[in-house]
Amino acid sequence: MTDDTRHGNDRLLSRGAASIFEQWWLPAGDPRAVVAIVHGYAEHSGRYQHLAAFLNSRGYAVEAFDLRGHGQSSGRRVYVSSFSEYLSDVARFLRAVHERHPGKPIFLLGHSMGGGIATLFVIARRPQIGGLILSGPALRFRSAPTGLRMRGLRLLGKVAPTYSLAPLPAAAISRDPAVVEAYENDPLVYRGGMRLGHGAASMRALQRVQLDMEEIEVPLLVMHGSADRLTSPEGSEELVERARSTDKTLKIYDGLYHEIFNEPEQESVMQDLAEWLDAHTNNE
Repeated sequence: MTDDTRHGNDRLLSRGAASIFEQWWLPAGDPRAVVAIVHGYAEHSGRYQHLAAFLNSRGYAVEAFDLRGHGQSSGRRVYVSSFSEYLSDVARFLRAVHERHPGKPIFLLGHSMGGGIATLFVIARRPQIGGLILSGPALRFRSAPTGLRMRGLRLLGKVAPTYSLAPLPAAAISRDPAVVEAYENDPLVYRGGMRLGHGAASMRALQRVQLDMEEIEVPLLVMHGSADRLTSPEGSEELVERARSTDKTLKIYDGLYHEIFNEPEQESVMQDLAEWLDAHTNNE
Protein backbone atom coordinates (compact mmCIF):
# COMPACT_ATOMS: atom_id res chain seq x y z
CA MET A 1 0.00 0.00 0.00
CA THR A 2 1.09 3.58 -0.58
CA ASP A 3 0.88 6.17 2.17
CA ASP A 4 -2.02 7.80 0.33
CA THR A 5 -4.15 4.65 0.38
CA ARG A 6 -3.31 3.99 4.05
CA HIS A 7 -4.83 7.29 5.17
CA GLY A 8 -8.32 8.40 4.27
CA ASN A 9 -11.23 10.49 5.45
CA ASP A 10 -14.96 10.83 4.96
CA ARG A 11 -18.02 12.53 6.39
CA LEU A 12 -20.88 10.99 8.35
CA LEU A 13 -24.37 12.32 8.92
CA SER A 14 -25.25 12.17 12.61
CA ARG A 15 -28.14 13.28 14.83
CA GLY A 16 -29.61 16.67 13.98
CA ALA A 17 -28.02 16.61 10.50
CA ALA A 18 -24.56 17.12 11.99
CA SER A 19 -21.77 16.57 9.46
CA ILE A 20 -19.08 14.55 11.25
CA PHE A 21 -15.52 14.41 9.91
CA GLU A 22 -13.79 11.05 10.28
CA GLN A 23 -10.37 9.79 9.26
CA TRP A 24 -8.35 6.60 9.47
CA TRP A 25 -4.81 5.30 9.29
CA LEU A 26 -4.19 1.72 8.15
CA PRO A 27 -1.24 -0.63 8.69
CA ALA A 28 0.68 -2.11 5.76
CA GLY A 29 -1.07 -5.48 6.03
CA ASP A 30 -4.37 -6.86 7.25
CA PRO A 31 -5.05 -5.19 10.62
CA ARG A 32 -5.14 -7.41 13.67
CA ALA A 33 -7.69 -5.08 15.34
CA VAL A 34 -8.96 -1.49 15.27
CA VAL A 35 -8.46 1.33 17.78
CA ALA A 36 -11.31 3.85 17.53
CA ILE A 37 -10.47 7.22 19.14
CA VAL A 38 -12.73 9.78 20.83
CA HIS A 39 -10.68 12.95 21.31
CA GLY A 40 -10.86 15.43 24.17
CA TYR A 41 -12.48 18.81 24.77
CA ALA A 42 -11.55 21.58 22.30
CA GLU A 43 -9.16 19.43 20.20
CA HIS A 44 -9.59 17.20 17.14
CA SER A 45 -8.74 13.81 15.66
CA GLY A 46 -5.71 15.01 13.70
CA ARG A 47 -3.71 15.39 16.91
CA TYR A 48 -3.53 11.58 17.15
CA GLN A 49 -1.61 11.03 13.91
CA HIS A 50 1.61 10.13 15.72
CA LEU A 51 -0.21 7.61 17.94
CA ALA A 52 -1.82 6.15 14.81
CA ALA A 53 1.59 5.78 13.14
CA PHE A 54 2.92 3.94 16.19
CA LEU A 55 -0.06 1.58 16.35
CA ASN A 56 0.03 1.04 12.58
CA SER A 57 3.61 -0.19 12.98
CA ARG A 58 2.27 -2.78 15.44
CA GLY A 59 -0.40 -3.96 13.02
CA TYR A 60 -3.42 -1.99 14.27
CA ALA A 61 -5.79 0.15 12.23
CA VAL A 62 -6.67 3.48 13.85
CA GLU A 63 -9.93 5.32 13.25
CA ALA A 64 -10.87 8.71 14.69
CA PHE A 65 -13.43 11.46 14.21
CA ASP A 66 -14.09 15.05 15.23
CA LEU A 67 -16.91 15.41 17.74
CA ARG A 68 -19.64 17.81 16.63
CA GLY A 69 -18.55 21.41 17.13
CA HIS A 70 -14.89 20.36 17.04
CA GLY A 71 -12.22 20.35 14.35
CA GLN A 72 -13.68 19.81 10.88
CA SER A 73 -17.14 18.68 12.04
CA SER A 74 -20.16 20.97 11.87
CA GLY A 75 -22.00 22.48 14.83
CA ARG A 76 -21.71 25.38 17.23
CA ARG A 77 -18.10 25.50 18.36
CA VAL A 78 -17.52 23.15 21.30
CA TYR A 79 -21.08 23.23 22.55
CA VAL A 80 -23.83 20.70 23.17
CA SER A 81 -26.84 21.02 25.42
CA SER A 82 -26.71 17.29 26.21
CA PHE A 83 -23.99 14.64 25.93
CA SER A 84 -26.59 12.43 24.23
CA GLU A 85 -25.56 14.33 21.09
CA TYR A 86 -21.99 13.11 21.50
CA LEU A 87 -23.21 9.57 22.16
CA SER A 88 -25.07 9.69 18.84
CA ASP A 89 -21.85 10.74 17.10
CA VAL A 90 -19.91 7.87 18.67
CA ALA A 91 -22.61 5.37 17.69
CA ARG A 92 -22.65 6.59 14.07
CA PHE A 93 -18.86 6.52 13.92
CA LEU A 94 -18.61 2.98 15.31
CA ARG A 95 -21.14 1.75 12.76
CA ALA A 96 -18.90 3.07 10.01
CA VAL A 97 -15.83 1.48 11.63
CA HIS A 98 -17.59 -1.89 11.81
CA GLU A 99 -18.53 -1.59 8.13
CA ARG A 100 -14.92 -0.88 7.12
CA HIS A 101 -13.47 -3.63 9.31
CA PRO A 102 -16.02 -6.46 9.44
CA GLY A 103 -15.13 -9.13 11.96
CA LYS A 104 -12.22 -7.21 13.48
CA PRO A 105 -12.10 -6.48 17.24
CA ILE A 106 -12.66 -2.80 17.97
CA PHE A 107 -11.14 -1.11 21.01
CA LEU A 108 -12.66 2.24 22.01
CA LEU A 109 -10.06 4.77 23.21
CA GLY A 110 -11.23 8.02 24.83
CA HIS A 111 -9.06 10.90 26.02
CA SER A 112 -10.09 13.50 28.64
CA MET A 113 -13.68 14.57 27.89
CA GLY A 114 -13.61 11.91 25.21
CA GLY A 115 -12.78 9.43 27.97
CA GLY A 116 -15.88 10.52 29.85
CA ILE A 117 -17.94 10.25 26.65
CA ALA A 118 -16.55 6.78 25.86
CA THR A 119 -17.24 5.60 29.42
CA LEU A 120 -20.79 6.95 29.31
CA PHE A 121 -21.27 5.35 25.90
CA VAL A 122 -20.26 1.93 27.21
CA ILE A 123 -22.55 2.37 30.25
CA ALA A 124 -25.56 3.59 28.27
CA ARG A 125 -25.25 1.75 24.95
CA ARG A 126 -23.34 -1.46 25.86
CA PRO A 127 -21.54 -1.72 22.50
CA GLN A 128 -19.87 -4.89 21.25
CA ILE A 129 -16.22 -3.89 21.63
CA GLY A 130 -13.00 -5.66 22.51
CA GLY A 131 -12.24 -3.26 25.33
CA LEU A 132 -12.32 0.29 26.67
CA ILE A 133 -9.10 2.32 26.87
CA LEU A 134 -9.04 5.66 28.69
CA SER A 135 -6.34 8.34 28.70
CA GLY A 136 -6.63 11.04 31.37
CA PRO A 137 -10.43 10.56 31.41
CA ALA A 138 -12.75 13.18 32.88
CA LEU A 139 -14.54 10.98 35.42
CA ARG A 140 -14.55 13.07 38.59
CA PHE A 141 -14.65 16.75 39.50
CA ARG A 142 -11.19 18.14 40.33
CA SER A 143 -12.71 19.40 43.58
CA ALA A 144 -16.07 18.18 44.83
CA PRO A 145 -18.63 20.93 44.15
CA THR A 146 -21.19 21.70 46.80
CA GLY A 147 -24.86 21.07 46.13
CA LEU A 148 -25.38 24.83 45.98
CA ARG A 149 -22.67 25.27 43.35
CA MET A 150 -24.09 22.45 41.26
CA ARG A 151 -27.59 23.90 41.39
CA GLY A 152 -26.15 27.29 40.50
CA LEU A 153 -24.32 25.89 37.47
CA ARG A 154 -27.44 24.12 36.26
CA LEU A 155 -29.42 27.35 36.59
CA LEU A 156 -26.78 29.45 34.83
CA GLY A 157 -26.56 26.84 32.09
CA LYS A 158 -30.24 27.42 31.41
CA VAL A 159 -30.24 31.19 31.79
CA ALA A 160 -26.97 31.97 29.97
CA PRO A 161 -25.95 28.79 28.12
CA THR A 162 -23.53 30.49 25.72
CA TYR A 163 -21.68 32.58 28.33
CA SER A 164 -18.00 31.58 28.22
CA LEU A 165 -15.62 30.82 31.06
CA ALA A 166 -11.81 31.00 30.82
CA PRO A 167 -10.06 28.83 28.17
CA LEU A 168 -8.17 25.72 29.21
CA PRO A 169 -4.57 26.51 30.23
CA ALA A 170 -2.49 25.13 27.36
CA ALA A 171 0.58 24.73 29.56
CA ALA A 172 -1.25 22.01 31.53
CA ILE A 173 -1.46 19.57 28.61
CA SER A 174 2.23 18.63 28.38
CA ARG A 175 5.70 19.34 29.79
CA ASP A 176 6.97 19.55 26.20
CA PRO A 177 7.00 23.25 25.12
CA ALA A 178 6.78 22.24 21.45
CA VAL A 179 3.51 20.37 22.11
CA VAL A 180 2.07 23.37 23.95
CA GLU A 181 3.11 25.76 21.16
CA ALA A 182 1.60 23.53 18.47
CA TYR A 183 -1.62 23.28 20.46
CA GLU A 184 -1.82 27.07 20.87
CA ASN A 185 -1.26 27.65 17.15
CA ASP A 186 -3.42 24.85 15.76
CA PRO A 187 -6.34 26.49 13.90
CA LEU A 188 -8.51 23.41 14.54
CA VAL A 189 -8.09 23.64 18.32
CA TYR A 190 -10.75 25.73 20.02
CA ARG A 191 -9.11 28.33 22.27
CA GLY A 192 -12.26 30.01 23.55
CA GLY A 193 -13.76 29.36 26.96
CA MET A 194 -16.18 26.61 27.90
CA ARG A 195 -19.77 27.79 27.65
CA LEU A 196 -21.97 27.46 30.71
CA GLY A 197 -24.53 25.32 28.89
CA HIS A 198 -21.81 22.88 27.87
CA GLY A 199 -20.48 22.90 31.42
CA ALA A 200 -23.92 21.99 32.76
CA ALA A 201 -24.21 19.17 30.19
CA SER A 202 -20.77 17.93 31.24
CA MET A 203 -21.83 17.92 34.88
CA ARG A 204 -24.94 15.86 34.14
CA ALA A 205 -22.92 13.34 32.12
CA LEU A 206 -20.32 13.10 34.88
CA GLN A 207 -23.01 12.47 37.47
CA ARG A 208 -24.37 9.57 35.37
CA VAL A 209 -20.88 8.07 35.07
CA GLN A 210 -20.33 8.47 38.81
CA LEU A 211 -23.59 6.66 39.56
CA ASP A 212 -23.06 3.74 37.18
CA MET A 213 -19.33 2.89 37.10
CA GLU A 214 -20.20 -0.67 38.12
CA GLU A 215 -21.91 -1.12 34.73
CA ILE A 216 -18.52 -1.31 32.98
CA GLU A 217 -17.86 -4.99 32.24
CA VAL A 218 -15.61 -4.94 29.16
CA PRO A 219 -11.80 -5.31 29.37
CA LEU A 220 -10.54 -2.01 30.73
CA LEU A 221 -7.24 -0.12 30.50
CA VAL A 222 -7.07 3.25 32.28
CA MET A 223 -3.97 5.46 31.92
CA HIS A 224 -3.41 8.75 33.73
CA GLY A 225 -0.59 11.16 34.54
CA SER A 226 -0.12 11.72 38.27
CA ALA A 227 0.52 15.44 37.70
CA ASP A 228 -2.59 15.97 35.56
CA ARG A 229 -4.11 19.34 36.50
CA LEU A 230 -7.08 19.13 34.12
CA THR A 231 -8.66 15.79 35.05
CA SER A 232 -8.48 13.79 38.26
CA PRO A 233 -6.29 10.66 38.53
CA GLU A 234 -8.50 9.72 41.50
CA GLY A 235 -11.42 9.38 39.08
CA SER A 236 -9.45 6.80 37.10
CA GLU A 237 -8.59 4.93 40.28
CA GLU A 238 -12.24 4.91 41.31
CA LEU A 239 -13.41 3.55 37.96
CA VAL A 240 -10.94 0.68 38.04
CA GLU A 241 -11.94 -0.11 41.60
CA ARG A 242 -15.70 -0.03 40.94
CA ALA A 243 -15.99 -1.46 37.41
CA ARG A 244 -17.35 -5.01 37.27
CA SER A 245 -14.80 -5.91 34.61
CA THR A 246 -12.76 -8.93 35.65
CA ASP A 247 -10.03 -7.77 33.26
CA LYS A 248 -8.96 -4.26 34.29
CA THR A 249 -5.64 -2.44 34.42
CA LEU A 250 -4.69 0.94 35.88
CA LYS A 251 -1.46 2.74 34.93
CA ILE A 252 -0.56 5.97 36.73
CA TYR A 253 2.48 7.69 35.22
CA ASP A 254 4.51 9.55 37.80
CA GLY A 255 4.94 13.25 37.00
CA LEU A 256 3.18 13.19 33.63
CA TYR A 257 0.69 15.89 32.67
CA HIS A 258 -2.70 15.57 30.97
CA GLU A 259 -1.79 14.38 27.46
CA ILE A 260 0.24 11.27 28.25
CA PHE A 261 0.65 10.46 24.53
CA ASN A 262 2.24 13.92 24.05
CA GLU A 263 4.65 13.90 26.97
CA PRO A 264 8.45 13.42 26.64
CA GLU A 265 7.83 9.81 27.81
CA GLN A 266 5.25 9.17 25.09
CA GLU A 267 7.13 6.22 23.57
CA SER A 268 6.94 4.31 26.84
CA VAL A 269 3.24 5.13 27.23
CA MET A 270 2.43 4.06 23.68
CA GLN A 271 4.43 0.88 24.22
CA ASP A 272 2.29 0.08 27.28
CA LEU A 273 -0.83 0.59 25.18
CA ALA A 274 0.46 -1.64 22.38
CA GLU A 275 1.42 -4.41 24.81
CA TRP A 276 -2.06 -4.34 26.35
CA LEU A 277 -3.62 -4.52 22.87
CA ASP A 278 -1.30 -7.38 21.93
CA ALA A 279 -2.45 -9.29 25.02
CA HIS A 280 -6.10 -8.73 24.06
CA THR A 281 -5.94 -9.82 20.44
CA ASN A 282 -5.75 -13.48 19.51
CA ASN A 283 -4.12 -13.22 16.10
CA GLU A 284 -0.58 -12.33 17.08
